[in-house]
Amino acid sequence: MKAILLITAAATALAGCSYSARGPAENRSVERAGLVASGDVDATGSAEYSGLFVDAGGNISRDLSLAGANVVSDARVGGNLNIEGARIRFTGSVEGDTEIAGAAIYLDGLFGGRMEVIGARAIIDGNILGELDATGTRFNLRGNFASPVHIRGSGDNGRNGRVMVSGTLEQGGYICARHVNFRSNARVNGALHIIAEARPDWDGAFDYEPLGPRDCEDIHRARG
Repeated sequence: MKAILLITAAATALAGCSYSARGPAENRSVERAGLVASGDVDATGSAEYSGLFVDAGGNISRDLSLAGANVVSDARVGGNLNIEGARIRFTGSVEGDTEIAGAAIYLDGLFGGRMEVIGARAIIDGNILGELDATGTRFNLRGNFASPVHIRGSGDNGRNGRVMVSGTLEQGGYICARHVNFRSNARVNGALHIIAEARPDWDGAFDYEPLGPRDCEDIHRARG
């Protein structure tokens, strides 16, 4: 995915930077594309940024889509958020659903809907009101998760990844990874089921199931 994004961004850059707005004033959407696609906008519709380096801010009444090798945003999004990139940092707010795919991900904000994350490494902080569905190699759950979380570790050769819980899981959920660890400030207030190589060394309440030779993604597919 990283290579595809780089090629796409480079091709866009060679074609020159561009900015366009379309639609009536009450539903005006914005597009920015180029080697560096950046700037704050007040869009009454949706907004799209694409480039090698993307920096998006401002107020977007509807959906925001960002794609680039390096993506940074502190935008306030009234609809859904979609980001694809190698390095991603989002510190804004989203009223709708959030979909993130990247290699290195940092999220810290207010997320009002469901969140889906696919990445090699991800830190998720802030307030996440909807359910979290995540697949990746290394996750740190720092935030306050108001709904159940569903985490699947992945990696080459059945490594199944690592998950660190250092925030609050208000309604518990499901975590499958080779290693699952808890910081001293972690809180779990709902039923939590953990599948891991070894039982986590933590005094909180959770159900534990040994992972054994299985793969977390295979377990997920089998359970539907």
